[in-house]
Amino acid sequence: MIPLIDRDGDNIAQFTDYIKCLIHYIRQRSQVYIFVASALLSLAVASKEFEPMLAIKLALGTYLISLATYAYNDVTDALADKVNKVDRALARGRADDKTVKRISIVLFLAGLILLMHINLYTAMVALTCTALAIAYSHPKINLKDKFPYKTIVNASGAGLAALIGGFAADDLNMHVMMLAVISFLFLFILAPLGDIQDYEGDKVAGKRTFPVVLGVNTTIGMMLSIPFIVTLLLLVSISINMFSIAVMSTANMVSATVILLVYRRWYDKAVVRKSRHILRLMHIMNQVSIILSASSVGDVE
Repeated sequence: MIPLIDRDGDNIAQFTDYIKCLIHYIRQRSQVYIFVASALLSLAVASKEFEPMLAIKLALGTYLISLATYAYNDVTDALADKVNKVDRALARGRADDKTVKRISIVLFLAGLILLMHINLYTAMVALTCTALAIAYSHPKINLKDKFPYKTIVNASGAGLAALIGGFAADDLNMHVMMLAVISFLFLFILAPLGDIQDYEGDKVAGKRTFPVVLGVNTTIGMMLSIPFIVTLLLLVSISINMFSIAVMSTANMVSATVILLVYRRWYDKAVVRKSRHILRLMHIMNQVSIILSASSVGDVE
């Protein structure tokens, strides 16, 4: 792709190519919404009243940093993506690494500016998430290829996304903390599930993911324990009403069922791909159960 600025530095060249590449990432990386949802749900739990501009800045800032993380990661994941035949711009040769790096830098900066504009605490979380994203993918550190740091960094990012809403509203109450804990734990399902889908390419590229190091069956066994751990934590750590219990129980029974299906058909990429979409929704349902619990506590008070 032609550089954004021509050699003379006078004209912007092929700007539409950058827009097309950005749109590609927006479409391909739909999983980013779970981080935005976590941020907004924690804001809802922590806020005493709805502030539209605060919610917009929080959602957009979280989205941009999350999308930048995935874009930057693709620059160093090209080999594995080609083996796994992933439909991404770099793997398909529709963009070059310099283009994707420039897009990720712009996204990081825009997200940081928005989140820094809220308060000091959200600025610190934004900077921490950006540092984790760079450490995750940068060739000199490359945590994504080191066991078990890849999944731990992913889970930490999800936990911080759930905390940032509480920081934005200046209220880290117990429900916000539980949102963060559940988000952290559920990434030990979602992240290894993505690694199972990319197992062949990761093995060829020398990545030390959970499935590569522990084996697929052991990894799925670990994943299967998470819905039960989440259920137990929610029952013993916060005051939860019957409606919340129903939502939480449904989410975690569906999660366990889907993981068992993956155990039987883990080699079928279509099955694993569909299961990831379902489990993201179950993750949000667990978070919604916390929201419902928090609202009932507020009604009593």
